[in-house]
Amino acid sequence: MQLETDVSALIGRARGLVTRISGGLAQWARQLEFEPYRLRVSGTAGSGKTQLALAEYRAAIEQGLRPLYLCYNRPLADHFQLIAPPGGQACTLHMLCDQRLRAAGITPDFSQSDAFDNLLVGAAELPIDASDLFDTVIVDEGQDFTEAWRDLALRHLKPGGRALWLEDPLQNLYGRAPVALPGWVRLTANSNFRSPRSVVRMLQNLLPDEFRIEAQGALHAAELVVLTYRDGGELAQQVKEGIRQCLAEGYKKADIAVVSFSGREKSLLFPYTQLGPHSLKTFTGRYDLLGQPLYSEGDVLLESVYRFKGQAAPAIVFAEIDFEQLDERAVRKLFVGATRAMMKLVLVVSERSAKVLLERLG
Repeated sequence: MQLETDVSALIGRARGLVTRISGGLAQWARQLEFEPYRLRVSGTAGSGKTQLALAEYRAAIEQGLRPLYLCYNRPLADHFQLIAPPGGQACTLHMLCDQRLRAAGITPDFSQSDAFDNLLVGAAELPIDASDLFDTVIVDEGQDFTEAWRDLALRHLKPGGRALWLEDPLQNLYGRAPVALPGWVRLTANSNFRSPRSVVRMLQNLLPDEFRIEAQGALHAAELVVLTYRDGGELAQQVKEGIRQCLAEGYKKADIAVVSFSGREKSLLFPYTQLGPHSLKTFTGRYDLLGQPLYSEGDVLLESVYRFKGQAAPAIVFAEIDFEQLDERAVRKLFVGATRAMMKLVLVVSERSAKVLLERLG
């Protein structure tokens, strides 16, 4: 008898196990009792923040109440809409402001360079009536919010309502100062239950001393692959090689995401629609009539580390990793990209950056 590993079965078991062991945050955080209910959760990647948000959102609906889920990234808002039950509202803060302005008869002009700032200013000037209030307000990606955005979000909370603020300081990619929430109960969750322990241990060697993350993932050991490149041509070849290695281990193309360390505008990968036999699926920048994002036809998802924050995939090819020095910003981007992986991580690193990484990791 010859047995071979069925990766598809492993993915299903891994998802179920991660959901179960990371569900502890959703359980005991919701058993806390205090008035008014203002809970600030500082949780590392993979600690169960999304499950807590979903549990709070679902509980409100089951009680006949209206919950509001707000975040910064549109892809995360779209993902939450797909997994959340109907009966509440889930969107980004900018989407909420856009909806309120249109309801007031004001059409935002997105051709202006400061259009998104104008959204926030315009919405702040609108009065709040009963239809704009929610019984529960959940703010996700709180590390990306400013204090002005905090005020815009929380003005939609009914008196006596429940408010949750979910954040991960290590995923602060925009360099924003922490938001003050005086009087809120604070809870810290340092355990990563999603990523392979080998990935978390690598990150532990890179993080500043004030940040602590515990490796509690379902996978005790997973091979960490590092591929290096010198230029754009080699970059494309090494990304193809990373995808090939994932496929060779039994992952399907739908299980793989290529995540770029670079932003979309400066990326050398986003101009590609095809890498060898693999067509790339990318966001077109447009939405359908139901507000769902439209993607190009493709087999393998390509996203930037900024847009993929808050999401995960069984296999991640983290590409275009290039920096002059391993400063705080570079470490944060490495942390965000690497912790998207549930089972396998391939790093595609420039030769100069690989040298710096190896020196840091010893």
